[in-house]
Amino acid sequence: MKTVAIISLTMLILLGLNTTASAKTARAAETSSAGNLEVDGSFAFATGPGSYDRGFGLSFGAGYQLGEIDRNLQARVDISFYNFSYDYQQGGGTTNLSYTRVPITVSGRYSLPIIDRLKAFAQAGIETSIDHFDYYANGSKHSKSEVNIGISPGAGVEFFVNPDISVFALGRFHLVSDSYFSMQFGVASHF
Repeated sequence: MKTVAIISLTMLILLGLNTTASAKTARAAETSSAGNLEVDGSFAFATGPGSYDRGFGLSFGAGYQLGEIDRNLQARVDISFYNFSYDYQQGGGTTNLSYTRVPITVSGRYSLPIIDRLKAFAQAGIETSIDHFDYYANGSKHSKSEVNIGISPGAGVEFFVNPDISVFALGRFHLVSDSYFSMQFGVASHF
């Protein structure tokens, strides 16, 4: 009889612990933030490379949370499109020169929660920049295309409107040939 009572008591305790653990898991799933995948788009302002005027651009990115390593670490790939121009004065006339830059960045982002819906983050990565630009030499306009590699450190803030949608601002230095700075404002969707 003593053995039956001990087994019954043990089963009740285990059942109670299992029920408590299941309830905690369900609450954690309800209150957890977004999933592991993030897709975003942003509008960007950038200082001009070299003597080119500031320009505008669009940026698209995707990130994946590396929870196995650190729940605040994200691996990212971003691609941007920037357009810059410059009015070159030569011999009483003006020639408009253009500079198109397409940076592709593979980076890591580390988030630091500030309050419930707001977090700051630091980001750094390797940038491959595909550049096409005009220049003036020997009295005439020429064009050139090249690929440059550099680094792109930055920092920003992200505010979660709800668990699946956030808005963000990101400032980045693009330390590549004709280095420049960009400021992005965008929206991200979390899956």
